[in-house]
Amino acid sequence: MIDDQAFTPHANLKNIGYQIETLGDVTAIDRVQPFQIVLCDLQGVGTALDSRKQGAFLIREAKRNVPEKLVIAYTGGGLNQALSREASSDADYLLKKDADIDDWVDVLDGFISRILNPYKVWQRQRTVLVDREVDTLAILKLESAFVRSIQGRGPNGNNIFKDYVANELSGDARAIVQGMISSGLYTLLTS
Repeated sequence: MIDDQAFTPHANLKNIGYQIETLGDVTAIDRVQPFQIVLCDLQGVGTALDSRKQGAFLIREAKRNVPEKLVIAYTGGGLNQALSREASSDADYLLKKDADIDDWVDVLDGFISRILNPYKVWQRQRTVLVDREVDTLAILKLESAFVRSIQGRGPNGNNIFKDYVANELSGDARAIVQGMISSGLYTLLTS
């Protein structure tokens, strides 16, 4: 969670069983790398990176660097304010900071379900690869390696995908997929 102020739902969510790490304000985008789901306030954070766009800039950069990362933007301000409109194009969800705890639980449970579903993970990955105009044949081969890794087939089991990325991909495609591997999401899906 990225927030420069107290986050009221924090205690409730921890009591329910969610593991939430508070980062406070983030001055470097790599601080969010280890997290699959990022909750990001829109105001008062990220000012060291972009004082005008604040949390909206953090969200855009987090998604640009690791497209499969799921980001919930939240704000104490209105959902129709400039920062909210800016963030809504990059965030996976936009929520009021003071939303009911039931709303927070529903959104978080839905995101956790998406992270644990290999099909949905690959859909997001494939969309990013297509959007960045990666060759269709390369995407097909990468998808095949991903599926075989999830199934655990082959002489090197779960390493099929990692080996394919390391030995066969280059450029944008390699950078995009290595982001997923280094985020720990791939390990989570194959263990």
